[in-house]
Amino acid sequence: MSSASSAEQHRACSGPFSGPTEPLPGLVIRDYEPADHETLVELNRYGLAAAGVPEDGDIYGGDLDDVAGSYLSRRGAMLVGAVEGEVVAMGGLWQVDALGCEILRMRVRPIHQGKGFARALLGALEDRARQLDYETAALVTGPDQHPAIDLYLSSGYVKGEVERFGELIGVRLVKQLRADPGRL
Repeated sequence: MSSASSAEQHRACSGPFSGPTEPLPGLVIRDYEPADHETLVELNRYGLAAAGVPEDGDIYGGDLDDVAGSYLSRRGAMLVGAVEGEVVAMGGLWQVDALGCEILRMRVRPIHQGKGFARALLGALEDRARQLDYETAALVTGPDQHPAIDLYLSSGYVKGEVERFGELIGVRLVKQLRADPGRL
């Protein structure tokens, strides 16, 4: 029995967005809409607290104040995962340089963790990054965020440098998104 690959499951996650996709039963991944703003802020607060990061120590602080300016107008994306119309997951990507992007703000409500939603969202973000012609994706997570690190390693990311952001320590992970990097 064959199943669709991550890329096939998330093919609908293209910009301009061609419609939501349902990679897992009950989960619909779609583009951010302004009505999602308060939920994203709430999910982000949860994610920071769960990682032990004070809000004033958030290295990306302010990006959610202007999602369109921080993500959408900068060769990026903000995707949400919804179950029965309720946003339960989020993740964004933005440009780092001409060939690379950073995936950030990966969050899943605790009640929905462990169901594959983060993996589905990560796959959709990677697909979007490929559609935006990025060759690499990088992300940073805390060294004690073992479920996140395990997800990223099992998804083909390679651990890179340990970075210091003031008092915070982050582990950078990087993935090649194309089999033929440097293509024109």
